[in-house]
Amino acid sequence: MIKIGAIDVREDEVNHHDSELQAVQPFARAVAYSLQGVVYAFHTEQNVKRDVWLFTVLCAVELVLRPPLRDVALTMFVAMCVFAAELFNTAIELAVDIASQWQHHVVAGVAKDVASGAVTCVSLGAIALAIWLVESLWPWHFWLFTGHHPAGAGMVVAGLIVVWAFRCWPYRQRTVIKRRRKGDEHGV
Repeated sequence: MIKIGAIDVREDEVNHHDSELQAVQPFARAVAYSLQGVVYAFHTEQNVKRDVWLFTVLCAVELVLRPPLRDVALTMFVAMCVFAAELFNTAIELAVDIASQWQHHVVAGVAKDVASGAVTCVSLGAIALAIWLVESLWPWHFWLFTGHHPAGAGMVVAGLIVVWAFRCWPYRQRTVIKRRRKGDEHGV
């Protein structure tokens, strides 16, 4: 058994995991590790799960109103920025938890709050963009079953497929991470 901070991992799991990916090229291995991290966050983080549903609502609105491709590309980019900010926040929280050994520490709490604040800033920008999009399409025309702006609709569907693929991808938990949340007895 290997102990990494407060995470217990069986040694054969670590060696087996690494040996599986050593046969793959370095770039493909890096992509595989990245995708594992994304799937981890999409399965374990409540805020990411909430963002998946908000993204789905955004896509439904865009499929009905059919904004031009330029507007869809902009909203997709900002939505992916929100997901990226959530992933950075998750990584920072995990690193802080390990560094503080899951004990309450004022600086650890501030670091986690700052990371969360960054997500809030990006999210406020996304809300402003969504308001602009809805306002710019006034008066609304419902184009759901038409060929109006097919490239934008295709991008929306592709975005939905990618996000829900991450959310529904089978997640095999290789390690048990005992994270304390605010409000726990000694939460950071």
